[in-house]
Amino acid sequence: MLAPAFDVFCEFLYAICDLLLALPRHAFALTQRNQRLADFDELKQATLEVLPPQLPPAEVNLKRMILSCGDASGETHAVRLLEVLHQRHPGLEVSGFGGARLASMQMHVWKPLADLNVMGFKDVAAQLPMFFASVYRFAKEIRTCPPDVVVLVDYPGLNRHLLRIAKRRGVPVVDYIAPQLWAWAPWRVRDFRRADTLLTILPFEQDWYAKHGAVAKFVGHPLADSLAADEATWQPPEDAEWIAILPGSRRREIRENLSLMLAAAKQLQAKRPGVRFVLPHLRAKVWPLLHELLQAADIEVTPAPDHFHAVLRQCSGAWVVSGTASLEVAALQIPSVVVFHMPSRLGAWLASHALTVPFVGAANLIARRCIAPEQIGYNLDPSALCADLLQQLEEPGRSESLSALQDLQSSALAPGTAQRAALAVENTLLPS
Repeated sequence: MLAPAFDVFCEFLYAICDLLLALPRHAFALTQRNQRLADFDELKQATLEVLPPQLPPAEVNLKRMILSCGDASGETHAVRLLEVLHQRHPGLEVSGFGGARLASMQMHVWKPLADLNVMGFKDVAAQLPMFFASVYRFAKEIRTCPPDVVVLVDYPGLNRHLLRIAKRRGVPVVDYIAPQLWAWAPWRVRDFRRADTLLTILPFEQDWYAKHGAVAKFVGHPLADSLAADEATWQPPEDAEWIAILPGSRRREIRENLSLMLAAAKQLQAKRPGVRFVLPHLRAKVWPLLHELLQAADIEVTPAPDHFHAVLRQCSGAWVVSGTASLEVAALQIPSVVVFHMPSRLGAWLASHALTVPFVGAANLIARRCIAPEQIGYNLDPSALCADLLQQLEEPGRSESLSALQDLQSSALAPGTAQRAALAVENTLLPS
């Protein structure tokens, strides 16, 4: 087993070199910021492929696949992709890294990476032996029993090393949910352009990757499939104009943003006495912190620990921390204000100068214009959050916002992402 060990050693050296060069690369990226902003404005928007009522028969016979995903959200998307591939290839054997949900779909899970919830440098450092063991297992399987294709789902920190190993062995690779390198690490595109196909979830990413020498295809955002499948309902405790407060999923995010949002909520209620506030949140681990902060606030907020999307469907507006939730709110056509409070002036300055795109909110990035006002920075003013949302709730701002959100849904958030991704995996294996 010398060969797999050599692969692990090569990737270890590569990771060390990448870490040592991180600071100078980020420094150089700062000098290129204006050019990258200009380049972003010139990117073309890809259009979604219209799916037929019934997918055409598969043109390839997919027998064995290795799949890798390392977190819970990636596993959700991998499950939907695997459902489609199993329907089209009933005898398909799948193995790799995932979690309990993938294991329940007859996938042989080598290590339950998706169940570990590894986040941040401390967690990663503690799990380094496990990550090296994972790379070794992957390298061994690639050499001893090569699959028809390797599908990597999100989780670029680990998956880029698996991509390099697979391509050294000549195995086709599809990267589903290509990393957002255009925003934070454009130099890493040299790793990901080795993939046979990169499946992008934002319409401008296809052109960005193509201009950097990669084969990319826009398949739509998997969030659209999640929303289409969610049929849960929520009955508001009273008939009112409900505003959602979404302070993020991590403890630090919540501490930085919730008090700010609650202060803005108090001002909004003074201007619109009929509004009521709801805080939908699915992570049970942070509810004690949420309850603590809500009890300290001088305003009534209804907690809603279940049925996240159902609660949002009853809302007329929202304050939402930048991230996936901001796109969920937009996909449900809810006018919103994107918020992210920085804990320090230095951090805010660095973030503003390192950002190589004109917006932070995903909906604004997709639309290429500001359809959800953004309040990002240090020492944010609750009055500004209140004023921005008030503008979104009143005419003509509300009609303009709803029209823009409808356009966004039709152009980038139509269901069928898993089907498009499955077809792209099959097409990757067709002879050129």
